[in-house]
Amino acid sequence: MERGEVEKEIKKVFGSGSSLVVKANPQDYFELIQQLILTEIPEPQEGSPRGLVLFSHDQAARDFEAYIQGECKKHDLTSDLIIEKGQRIKQRNDLYFGTELIIGTPKRLCELYYQNGFNIGELRFFMVLDINEIFKKGLRGFVSRISESLPKCKKIVFETEGKEAHVKLYCQEFLSPFKRLKES
Repeated sequence: MERGEVEKEIKKVFGSGSSLVVKANPQDYFELIQQLILTEIPEPQEGSPRGLVLFSHDQAARDFEAYIQGECKKHDLTSDLIIEKGQRIKQRNDLYFGTELIIGTPKRLCELYYQNGFNIGELRFFMVLDINEIFKKGLRGFVSRISESLPKCKKIVFETEGKEAHVKLYCQEFLSPFKRLKES
């Protein structure tokens, strides 16, 4: 599929509430991901986060958070960046005071989740960007632990490499049923 067709199909499948696995570079889809986030979180709300976006490394999370920050401010939405190199106590306190969107890395998010730093019971969507890289870094357990606790919500996983057995197993376990899209 061409990129434009993939974007239309992502919107269609995401709107239907089905899970989705997209084989493409997630950075190419930042604008679309931003639109999906604003669709799912149209206004601020007290309490638990409603979106969770996982990245393979700190810099990718920082880049996305910087990209989306302007739109979040326009809509009065809060987003928190939860990454390995951040101050753990400050991050936990920021989450305690409430946020609509959490952007971060699996290991640090899991640490804060274990500490009851936030409740994922109100999540509307869960995104994993570049799952292949996350699994290569040995972080599969953290992603799986978060996935086990997810309420019924929309899920999108971006993979950048061929069908690897551990990614396929993860998708079957936590996303089933799901639709697979591939950019040509």
